[in-house]
Amino acid sequence: MFKKRNFLVFFILILIFIVALSLRFYKLSEFPAGFHIDEASLGYNGYSLLLTGKDENNNPYPLYVDMFGDNRPSGYHYLTILPISIFGLTELATRFPGAFFGSISIFAIYLLAMSIFRSKKIALLCSFLLAIAPWHIVLSRASGEAVIALFFIVSGFGLILQSIQNQRLSFLISGTFLASLSFFFYHTPRVFVPLLFLSLMFFFFPILRGIKNKRYKIMLGCSFLFLSFLAFFLVFVASGGTGRYSQVSIFNASETRLVMEEQIREDGIVDNSDIFTTRLFHNKVINYSLTFISNYLEYFSGSFLFIRGGLPIWYSVPGMGVVYLVGLPFVFLGIILLATHKKTLYKIPLLWLLIAPVTAAITIDDIPNINRAIVFLVVIEIIAGYGIYRFISIIQPRARAIAISFISIFLLLNFLYFLHQYFVHAPVHKNWYRNEGFGEMVKTIKDSYNTVDKIVITKDAGGIYPLVLFYMQYDPHAYQSEGSPKDREYSGFGKFFFVPQSCPSIDKDSRFPKVNKTIYVEKGECKDQYLRQKIIQRKDGTRVFNINYEGIP
Repeated sequence: MFKKRNFLVFFILILIFIVALSLRFYKLSEFPAGFHIDEASLGYNGYSLLLTGKDENNNPYPLYVDMFGDNRPSGYHYLTILPISIFGLTELATRFPGAFFGSISIFAIYLLAMSIFRSKKIALLCSFLLAIAPWHIVLSRASGEAVIALFFIVSGFGLILQSIQNQRLSFLISGTFLASLSFFFYHTPRVFVPLLFLSLMFFFFPILRGIKNKRYKIMLGCSFLFLSFLAFFLVFVASGGTGRYSQVSIFNASETRLVMEEQIREDGIVDNSDIFTTRLFHNKVINYSLTFISNYLEYFSGSFLFIRGGLPIWYSVPGMGVVYLVGLPFVFLGIILLATHKKTLYKIPLLWLLIAPVTAAITIDDIPNINRAIVFLVVIEIIAGYGIYRFISIIQPRARAIAISFISIFLLLNFLYFLHQYFVHAPVHKNWYRNEGFGEMVKTIKDSYNTVDKIVITKDAGGIYPLVLFYMQYDPHAYQSEGSPKDREYSGFGKFFFVPQSCPSIDKDSRFPKVNKTIYVEKGECKDQYLRQKIIQRKDGTRVFNINYEGIP
């Protein structure tokens, strides 16, 4: 009987995995529509590492890859090497690692839920909710570095929690190793993982104090120190570690300082204002604290979770939150039931919930940010799963079938609505944020590359050099030998020449190359003036680029 039950659980888990796999790989190269510049950078740097062992900036086997000053952990870049070697430098190959790890994350959340609740039914329900979760599907399909980091965090802490309960060193070491791998894919885990680990040690202190295995206690402390020192090294010692922090931290943000300066000026207008009062109320501690609290609470807002979703906008699905609306009452119910439960383990999701937004709250850019909230959103699914299970358990047996039917119907309607919004509306809704049409533009240029002298491209549409490198499949050896020039104004690589003018064929500059055969790539709003011209349009019919051919019959 026991073996039959285990087989049934395994069979259901495999079915859930197939659902997750299908939702993440179906037409992966086509959806999300367009190919964002960040994705192009991930793919091309993986291609460069495959062929040269160096990133686009000529750095051998880097820990970080610099793109526009944003030093991104290089873990995802390395994972693209295998699919690129199989499928070539394509959208599918670039998105493959995120979709794959997103799919197998259902096993990770099963492990974590089992470690907390010791219930296969709750664990299966949590796995299913993650498999169909809008936020997880969207990020998994969009070359989501944070999705891979989340897999290692969830599986790592699943094993760590198992080890605390049975004092197995193998689980502790394996869990610590998996959790540490998350540091190489995204910035958030470097704060979240040590913070959660430390919180769990304090939380489990009464239990840990009663453990007689001193070796296990020492190893638990060593695991925390290892994670903390590794995070410290990657951020403050390794070259490029503080790059992203300096860009988005509230402590470096001009917005926070401007608010404080404005308050001080307003105090100065009032005659009876004194320096002591000004310094008491308008100082860095208060202003940074208010900014942090405001950001922190944004992640608990109903609008973010259930109605509008988060930022950056290229991850958003119109008319959708990041969690299904049907889950709202069960999240509240789950929180209440977990808070009142006697077992210590059952408090872990609430502890996780409170800690998760801390890292995201100390940033100023794109709030609430769906990528930085990923460790927060996964525990929402666990709480919702527990809430649904307990709701069904506590109602009268005669009413259970009706309750399950209603929940299933509303969940199905929410799910179908999400699929409709994602596959029908998202491709044409504010699609300029996903660089739609850029790939077609570069592919069009590629056909004429060998017959022209120069290709002048406007930078007014944004920094697009990774897309040019990606779709041209530009030789990394050649790019590195040119000094990795990116798209500096009035410069370029190969035959490409980047300029700030929106309409370079009209607003010509003395710094433009003086050649006979030139292709001008300019914004779609520019006037038509060439007999030979190619118009690049989005799916909604709006123009992205005009490609003008000068001196080319």
